[in-house]
Amino acid sequence: MQFNLNYTPPKFDFEIDHKQNLFLIGSCFSENIGGILKQNKFKTYSNPNGILFNPASIHQSLTDILNIKDLSDNFILSRNGLYYSYLHHTSVNANTTEELKEKINHQTKKAHDHLKASNVLIVTFGTAFFYHHLTTGQVVANCHKQPQQIFEKNLLAVNEIFSAYTGLIKKIKALNPKLKIIFTVSPVKYLRDGVVENNISKSTLILGIHELIKQNANCYYFPAYELVNDDLRDHRFYKEDLAHPNELAINYVWEKFSDTCFNDQTIELNKQIYKLNQALNHREMSQGNQEQQKLQDFIVKQKGELKKLAPEIEF
Repeated sequence: MQFNLNYTPPKFDFEIDHKQNLFLIGSCFSENIGGILKQNKFKTYSNPNGILFNPASIHQSLTDILNIKDLSDNFILSRNGLYYSYLHHTSVNANTTEELKEKINHQTKKAHDHLKASNVLIVTFGTAFFYHHLTTGQVVANCHKQPQQIFEKNLLAVNEIFSAYTGLIKKIKALNPKLKIIFTVSPVKYLRDGVVENNISKSTLILGIHELIKQNANCYYFPAYELVNDDLRDHRFYKEDLAHPNELAINYVWEKFSDTCFNDQTIELNKQIYKLNQALNHREMSQGNQEQQKLQDFIVKQKGELKKLAPEIEF
């Protein structure tokens, strides 16, 4: 019996390999797939503002990176003795406003340099819903547990996504003409918005992206959302909250991403790197001098062979 579609997206007209620089930004796909890319020794740079969920906040982040814009005091808030930015995830915080601004401004400059040198930009939208700060007029990346009444919740329209990102793509291409841009939609369900509302949101994101890739060269769509929700289509592949894909689902999406973006040589190289990672993780658990020595010999040999195949990889 067959329990899933086993859908494989068509290959892109370009390939990703270990020599290239990858920049990832946005929702959980950037974290999950970005983490696997990093484990497989790809040169990645991910989410300088922390996880971002909506296209408006991702747009703001990329715009600030392009312009190397310093953080304004207007977007800083304090909670429980720490300072946060409304343009950043809660993981970005500091003990003082000065420390926060220094940290964020340094990261923005670093992100600009990475974006300029990248071969591929992967942008993941999570939700079309966003929160608007009523006093500052700013779309916030995170509400940081502030009172609900100081925000207004809205839904982006397809034409708003298309218009904003058409202009942004032109500016990014001016900085880095060689860049390929892959858009994805996160499979994570935003059930707090409501089941119907979540589907409206995801549909808005997908329609906005497809308008973008029709009108802009070197822009692509990878169907992470469809692979989980239409191909696997089973709550066995979600965590206990029934909203977040579990490890099985993430690995399945990774396999399909590999088929779409890598050639056979890169896929084989990833398999060898996986074996080395398994050995490195097992080393601390091994018992006995003879077993330890065998494992150490394998690690040295495997590193040597991988260096011959891909000298650019660093261990």
